[in-house]
Amino acid sequence: MSEGISRRTFVAGTGMTAAGWAVASAASFAPVTAAESRGEPVVVESPDGKVRLLFRVADGRPQYSVSRAGRTALSWSAMGFELGDGAVLGEGMKLAGVHRDELDETWQPVWGARAEVRSHCNRAVLRLRKPGQGGELAVEFRVFDDGLGFRYLFGAEAGEFDVLDELTEFRFTDDHTAWSIPGNYDSYEYLHTETPLTGIGGLADWQEPRDDPGQRLGTAATPLTVKVAEDLYLALHEAALHDFPEMTLAKIDGGPQLRSALAPLKNKGRTKAHLGGPFATPWRTFVLAEHPGDLIESHLVLNLNEPCAIEDTSWIRPATYVGVWWSIHKGRNTWAPGPDLGATTENVMRYMDFAAENGASYVLAEGWNKGWTDGEGEDFDNRQDFLTPNPQFDLRRVVEYGRERGVEFLAHNETGGGVDNYEKQLDRAFAKYERLGLPGVKTGYAGVIEPHYHHDQWMVRHYQRVVEKAAEHRLMINAHEPIKGTGIERTYPNFVSREGVKGQEYEAWSRGNPPEHTVTLPFTRMLAGPLDYTPGIFDITWFPPQSPEDPHGADNDRTRVHTTRAHQIALYPVLLSGVQMLADVPENYRGAPEFEFLRSVPATWDETRVVDGAIGDYVSVARRSGREWYVGTLTDERARTVEVPLDFLGEGTYVAHCYTDAPDTDLESNPNAVATSRRLVDASTTVHAEMTNGSGHSMRIVPATDDDESESDNHSR
Repeated sequence: MSEGISRRTFVAGTGMTAAGWAVASAASFAPVTAAESRGEPVVVESPDGKVRLLFRVADGRPQYSVSRAGRTALSWSAMGFELGDGAVLGEGMKLAGVHRDELDETWQPVWGARAEVRSHCNRAVLRLRKPGQGGELAVEFRVFDDGLGFRYLFGAEAGEFDVLDELTEFRFTDDHTAWSIPGNYDSYEYLHTETPLTGIGGLADWQEPRDDPGQRLGTAATPLTVKVAEDLYLALHEAALHDFPEMTLAKIDGGPQLRSALAPLKNKGRTKAHLGGPFATPWRTFVLAEHPGDLIESHLVLNLNEPCAIEDTSWIRPATYVGVWWSIHKGRNTWAPGPDLGATTENVMRYMDFAAENGASYVLAEGWNKGWTDGEGEDFDNRQDFLTPNPQFDLRRVVEYGRERGVEFLAHNETGGGVDNYEKQLDRAFAKYERLGLPGVKTGYAGVIEPHYHHDQWMVRHYQRVVEKAAEHRLMINAHEPIKGTGIERTYPNFVSREGVKGQEYEAWSRGNPPEHTVTLPFTRMLAGPLDYTPGIFDITWFPPQSPEDPHGADNDRTRVHTTRAHQIALYPVLLSGVQMLADVPENYRGAPEFEFLRSVPATWDETRVVDGAIGDYVSVARRSGREWYVGTLTDERARTVEVPLDFLGEGTYVAHCYTDAPDTDLESNPNAVATSRRLVDASTTVHAEMTNGSGHSMRIVPATDDDESESDNHSR
């Protein structure tokens, strides 16, 4: 194990999972009061008193309810498990002890939305027993000002056991509006729908039908975002997912009440997980907010993860990257060797020249390694060689060339679903990348993974093994086709991004994503953590017209990006990712004044403010790095003006470099037009972000110099 990584382990129920039970076993439990033994609720409130958790055991059944500011968000909902030995830890239970305390810490993320995070909550650990049968379970609640989480704790006496079902319910008080994607044990690549809770899990109008083995229409993935009232929003998700299947959501009798539905193990009957005590399950999390933007600003999911396990994090460097990616998806290049291969030595060096000239730190080349096939539809899952370059790619030469230019090469590891093949090579491949000085790896899991689902217990363990092994070798990970984010980037900050979203690639070869998609993601998918959406396409319709007969261009397959270029620019401050791709090909950026915004935009931040937003309609996000602010505002298919008050600025005068629609910008006929301007602003300024349909508005705001203020005075005269 390399110097600088903690020797703690977090898999197979031995590390993070055991730590949870240690909390309960070491706690000082108060005797149960007579009222509590009769079913009177245990009450736990947030430090500010607004969020309230009630817990009781009624007729032997553990139940909880959640409210905020006096309004019930979830009414009495059942809890517990059905185990493989026939035990039901949700019936015939008695409350045996209660422990209470307060937790308050301030910690500094290695990277992310803020430089400093406070984790302040009131905690209760509740011991439950099943008299006469030896069944014991504990539940730990943590209640924060912005919501709460709970997890189940199994003791060492549980031994080895199978989980057949989790009995956790989420009983909403009405058929509220919700934003959801289908629950699919293999993919999250769907458009969100806005429906009542009884309609969650359906396909959006724009979504092409999928024929995935793991598809379970009628259930929903998390995060699930729910509008409980005009002044109450709830995001239901999970945190610290380790050695356990993902939780999806199923309807109870058609809804609007929901229950946990764990991803099963394939060909294992009803078994969802095989565990060994002591074990702590993932947290079931509830972010509660008065305004939709407060959901984005919450750090509750991160706060329910363990502290950083990596001692020396200096090698984790968030940044922008470029790569041979969009030209492959658009069909100009290929992954497989041949005359159109994108990952040739010369082509990747060309990208490195561009990166060096424009401040991008990394270059990614998909298809650099042996194992890609040129036969359409051929399997390549077990052919991939993650140590050997293809014959057209000189890995050492590329790495050395990049080092001379101040640019580093990101390796791409596409398993094609061949996970066993990948694990056999993992140690040697990552050791080689470390010797070469590579900064990180983009992993991929496109295809069927037999005999597993992408999101079952075995694969959750696999993703964890990869990120831990990467940490040993000082490598960052950006996972595609991954398990969903649950905040483990706090513990392993080398997990800098993941896909798990219907990303921009769909704009290259399908009907694509409607404009409302990217103004829904911040309030839904991004609540799970950073996402690699691969923004920054400048040539919205790809190639200019080649002839009157083919207005889209001879090389175009008639697909396009369904936003304007100004929208693509504004995505960078809105969507959080530890590695942000400048996704277009270099020639589409050259000569564009607005590319200056992408050249300067950071990938990690000191402060984040959500200025305003309405789910699926518009969003405006301001992020600070040092003394500079970057503001991105997006709209859906409607043209609109969003008021952006700059009251987050400090004292003094600033210069706002603005990237907006030009007078003739039009989503259909002129989507590439962008106007650039600059103006003096201060904390009293309100900017009117005017946007045509599907467009955006961006600002880079920097402290003004004396020359800036003098120039402004001259203009005012």
